[in-house]
Amino acid sequence: MLEERDRRALADIEQRLAVEDPDFVRRMDGAVRLPLIPVLCMTVFLTLPFVALFLGPAAALITVDLTALLVILLLAVRRARRRR
Repeated sequence: MLEERDRRALADIEQRLAVEDPDFVRRMDGAVRLPLIPVLCMTVFLTLPFVALFLGPAAALITVDLTALLVILLLAVRRARRRR
C-alpha cells in the first residue's frame, strides 16, 4: 500500500499525464484486447493433430485452409477500419 504522500504524488502524475497525452491515457484505461489472430492460430495448431487423427488428412487440410481464410478476412477488416 502506498503512503498518503506517495498516493498524492501518483495522482498528480496521472492528472498531468491525462492533460499532456489524453490518447495514451485512453489506451491505458481501455479494456485489454485479446490478440485474436495469434490465439486463433495457436488453437488451430494445437487441435490440428487431433483433427487429422480422428477425421483424416483431408479434414486437417480443410481446417488449415479455413483458418488461413479467416486470418485473411480479419486482417482485411482491420485494414478497412484503419482507413476510415
